[in-house]
Amino acid sequence: MTVWELRYTSVNDYAMVVSLDDHDSLAGRFRIDGTPKNWMDRPLVGFADSTRRKNKRPPADVSAMVPGALILSERAKDAIGPFLARFGQLLELDCDGTGEIRYFYNVTNVVPCVDVERSQKTQLGDVKMESFDDSLVPKEAAIFKDPSTLKVRIYINDAGKMIVDPVIASAKLTGIECGLLAPLRG
Repeated sequence: MTVWELRYTSVNDYAMVVSLDDHDSLAGRFRIDGTPKNWMDRPLVGFADSTRRKNKRPPADVSAMVPGALILSERAKDAIGPFLARFGQLLELDCDGTGEIRYFYNVTNVVPCVDVERSQKTQLGDVKMESFDDSLVPKEAAIFKDPSTLKVRIYINDAGKMIVDPVIASAKLTGIECGLLAPLRG
């Protein structure tokens, strides 16, 4: 069984979503730890493009903001949101100046299935490249996190990829893919 990473595509192709309220960032509002979040209001976000080009990067249907989370447009939420919501939360974000609502995808389905002892590690002992215990990986279609990498990765199994890939293709969603795992930086 293959475990894939559900992720946004290259941050070089699309504008990133950024918090417009420093307090939200400093207070850890967007911290990813596998637990549910309870927001009483919509955090204020915008799009950032660090290029100096005339033609700024457009926002994608699924954007980057913080590692281990995805930011979905309304179109992406309509297409893949029902499946994603089975494994986490879609929390509303207020896109400054556009009236648009985006959705912060917080995966809360934590499945301890990375075999930390067999995984490649950094000099500090963090997991760099996962080795999975196949007997612990969900067999049914699932999106999940593992405690050893929950702040940086969202996993999807083969059965989940078979559901998500056709939806991404038929809806022509930009900025999202189920990709092979690559070593984490560290």
